[in-house]
Amino acid sequence: MLFIVFGHTGWITTDFATGNRTFFWHWLYTFHVYVFLILPFIYGYRKKANVDKHPMDWAKFIDIHCVVNDIKHNIVKIGVPYCWFFLFSAIIFVTVGGGQFDLKGMVYAFFFGNEPLIDKYIGFNFMWFLPAMLALTTLKSVYYNSNKTVKVVIVSISIVLWVLAIFNVVSKSTVGMYMPFAISQAFYFIILGLVARFIIEKLWSKKILMLIVVLLIGALTVLLYYSSEIHTIINLYTAIRLVMPILMFLFLYGICDLLDKSRILKFIGSYSLQIYLVHVFVINALVVLFTHFTEQSIGLGIVIYVLALGISCGLALVMVKVPFINKVLFSTKK
Repeated sequence: MLFIVFGHTGWITTDFATGNRTFFWHWLYTFHVYVFLILPFIYGYRKKANVDKHPMDWAKFIDIHCVVNDIKHNIVKIGVPYCWFFLFSAIIFVTVGGGQFDLKGMVYAFFFGNEPLIDKYIGFNFMWFLPAMLALTTLKSVYYNSNKTVKVVIVSISIVLWVLAIFNVVSKSTVGMYMPFAISQAFYFIILGLVARFIIEKLWSKKILMLIVVLLIGALTVLLYYSSEIHTIINLYTAIRLVMPILMFLFLYGICDLLDKSRILKFIGSYSLQIYLVHVFVINALVVLFTHFTEQSIGLGIVIYVLALGISCGLALVMVKVPFINKVLFSTKK
């Protein structure tokens, strides 16, 4: 979450001499949000069904009851705040941001959950994360409550989509234009979670693995830095975005005992969804405010970053601790 807010604070990650994004911004965007999409595979895994005994019986291909229950849970947890904040984003976009009201386009963006569509019709593309997470947790439930045949199909589709993207046949965002409910995003990201979980379950006891992870992160960082000078038939940036999230997650997982000692990090982790939902609005408001008084600079960007984190944490507490707000936004009681 610290990396995500940092990446969205544009005054820090902009080279004012050229107007381009800094290398650090490009590095962050190889993994920072994607790491969140791995979390459900590590901390939200429950195998509730044995569906391999009767592979020719359709009812045994997928445990529909478990999948439906998971979908209901995730719609409340993720779908409800997505509805509210999509509406809020659209209102801000039209009334304050100078955007055009296009109801048909907004409905299209809402149900497809595609990042370019959301950016075009409501102006806040960070909202793509919620439908992507909802679709991913649904596909995860299908995977873990299915027999081997269904699992192979899911993994195969994921691999094919990544291969097509890496070889520049089609981009990830383009696929999402034609698949509703962020289904394409779910297929892209499920392989990341499955690989990360496999490594942690089967290999993580080997001490040398942490060293290998650190070395690979360093190697990919160097490769990313020189990627513009390397000419290949594949899209290096896309390939790095496939591997880097897994490595960064493993690195953070490896130092989790150390991170767990920080009360601030634990607080931010506990309220990460709420912070994510409001931080972009806070950053934009602070940018508008500071623009009236001073020029852009990295130093002021750092000030905005710290203020945005603090204000977002405060708003997160309000959303969770005030019963009415919490019930409306997240359909829960406190």
